[in-house]
Amino acid sequence: MIDKPETIIGIDASNIRQGGGITHLSQLLAHADPKKSNFDKVIVWSNNNTLDQIPLKPWLVKGTHALLEGNLLYRTLWQIFFLKKSLKRSQCDLLFIPGGAYTLRFKPTITMNQNLLPFEYSEIARYKFSLMTVKLIILRFIQKYSFIKADAIIFLSRYSKRIVEQSLPKNNSKTMIIPHGIEKKFFQKPKKQSSIKSYTTENPFRIIYVSSVEFYKHQWNVVEAVYRIIESGYPVEIDFYGAGNKKAIKKLRKAISRFDKSNKYIRYNSEQNYTQIQNIYFSADLSIFSSSCETFGQILLESMAAGLPIACSDRSAMPEILLDSGVYFNPLEIDDIEKSLNKLISSVDLRQELSEKAYQNAQDYSWDDTSLKTFKFFRSVIDQHE
Repeated sequence: MIDKPETIIGIDASNIRQGGGITHLSQLLAHADPKKSNFDKVIVWSNNNTLDQIPLKPWLVKGTHALLEGNLLYRTLWQIFFLKKSLKRSQCDLLFIPGGAYTLRFKPTITMNQNLLPFEYSEIARYKFSLMTVKLIILRFIQKYSFIKADAIIFLSRYSKRIVEQSLPKNNSKTMIIPHGIEKKFFQKPKKQSSIKSYTTENPFRIIYVSSVEFYKHQWNVVEAVYRIIESGYPVEIDFYGAGNKKAIKKLRKAISRFDKSNKYIRYNSEQNYTQIQNIYFSADLSIFSSSCETFGQILLESMAAGLPIACSDRSAMPEILLDSGVYFNPLEIDDIEKSLNKLISSVDLRQELSEKAYQNAQDYSWDDTSLKTFKFFRSVIDQHE
């Protein structure tokens, strides 16, 4: 009797270098059970830093190459000259590229949209004439080409699927929406809300904005809106957390300096250690998110899991995730941001109701579910290809 050959997934994670990409890949594999979808082995190729953040599993093989430690040009050369050979040598049955872009021809290939910014010209325009604008336009064409070639595409939200597909010719690529999960460490039951009258300048009501600093995140508009609330007499403070675009950070610092030179009530903090980021949520009284372009909104989901009242942008994929558990605003209108914050700060009952709803809505997201759906999708693509 001839033994059935192994069914093997190859993952090209050469472009997964930091942030949400690493979180997705590490959590996807940490919660995976390939056997449930009749897979025997998973091979991941990436740089050493990314591979070090992926858990060890008996069915998981990690592979690297000197070119994978280099810049985009070196990584592209690896894809062109080494990836296909590695796939054949390892007898992979499927190639998954979570980074979106690829160059070789291999069947079947599944790719993933984790960056919506290149597909929204109005958002790219916020970077004006800059190297970032050129990079995003080039990335748009690279990813568009990759999506057209792919046998299947994973999207994180209905919104991102609609926007990306508007720029693609009609094709036969199989698609599926599989949202990210949320780690258990972020969950904290909503605390009992207190009246704003119980806060003082020594013990202020604490707002947080956790996100990279980018032109489409509009942190400076939030700065002015919070300043107006402080001027109206409310004992409020806000902390911004996140690295980002140097010019956008400069714009944020300038706004803070204009409205609070001492940084007593309005502060910018650089990127925080991800292993401890949940403590920032747990110590806050309210979370705000004013992005106008998000593929999914992982940070929004983290705020929901932490049981926080949330003031949120009404743009992009945010309403799809937050649903009816937040107060929405136009992120381009400072008056609207101020109005939304005032609405939450002044009402104990509203904060209590929405924080509890947000916490419950966050229960619908788990990495176990994300991983199971992803591997089942892999299996369906292979079955269709055979």
